Amino acid sequence: MASNQDAVELGSPRELELRLTLIPLGDTVRGYFFNCALEQVRLQGDEEALRRCIEASGLESCTAFFKYPMSALLQLLYHVSWALKDSSGSFEASMRQLGQWTAKEFLVGSVGRTMLLLAGSNLKRLADSLPTAYRTGWEHGWGEVAWTGSRQCLVSIHGNVVPYPYFEGVFVEVFQAAGASNLKVKGWQVGTADTRYSLSWG
Repeated sequence: MASNQDAVELGSPRELELRLTLIPLGDTVRGYFFNCALEQVRLQGDEEALRRCIEASGLESCTAFFKYPMSALLQLLYHVSWALKDSSGSFEASMRQLGQWTAKEFLVGSVGRTMLLLAGSNLKRLADSLPTAYRTGWEHGWGEVAWTGSRQCLVSIHGNVVPYPYFEGVFVEVFQAAGASNLKVKGWQVGTADTRYSLSWG
């Protein structure tokens, strides 16, 4: 992470506040990211946790393809991850699960189904389509793919303040759905709003 965050624990309230300061005014994200996160808290049956999460984002329900403030999503993701921490084992595991659940919902929608259909069994084509798929959901940051081998690549996400475990979960779910074998996904923070992911498969 950036040097000013070296002593700040990932998933702490202070770390959330630092990330919020880096969101450009007007950045938005589609509503289905909110709905997927809140649904996981509803499934837990903890009404008090659900209330805290709704208050944190200021949104009780969203229309899937409408645009909502990125700052609201970040606060929601942190509060949901805190609420799920006991059942998942850690903040990072909660955030990773949220990424997987969101990707699962994305893949049953029209955009996700089309992405998998166009890629077929060609995982390189699937990886190359990630930046385009990213733009369908996020008006916050951008992605790029660099190939390091015939079955391995580096995916970079620039200008997005969501912690790296979330997108680890997204990539695991997407590539498993496409039939990847021996899949390995490893993410890390390059900067507070920049993450990188090593993806490889058999």
